[in-house]
Amino acid sequence: MANATQEYPKIDPKKTKQMISTLGELVEKHNFDEAWTIAGQLNSILKEQAENLNGAEYSALEGVIKSYYSLNEQYKKFSQRTYAFARKANDVAS
Repeated sequence: MANATQEYPKIDPKKTKQMISTLGELVEKHNFDEAWTIAGQLNSILKEQAENLNGAEYSALEGVIKSYYSLNEQYKKFSQRTYAFARKANDVAS
């Protein structure tokens, strides 16, 4: 029977920092679909590699992810409101 505990390779801090940097660049460029993918990968690293991160690394990564998801939620709400406004403006103009 296979061992239920999966071994993950040790986290690569350079790669993780590069992914965080890429996430920031994608958000800055309003490339939200790709940013969502990177954020998901970072979230997986956080969940799967928690025991391999020291306290500062864990807190920093968790902070970036929480900030991104909060920003993404605000962006979704903004997008919905702007769409609703555009529809209403179009109705008034018709």
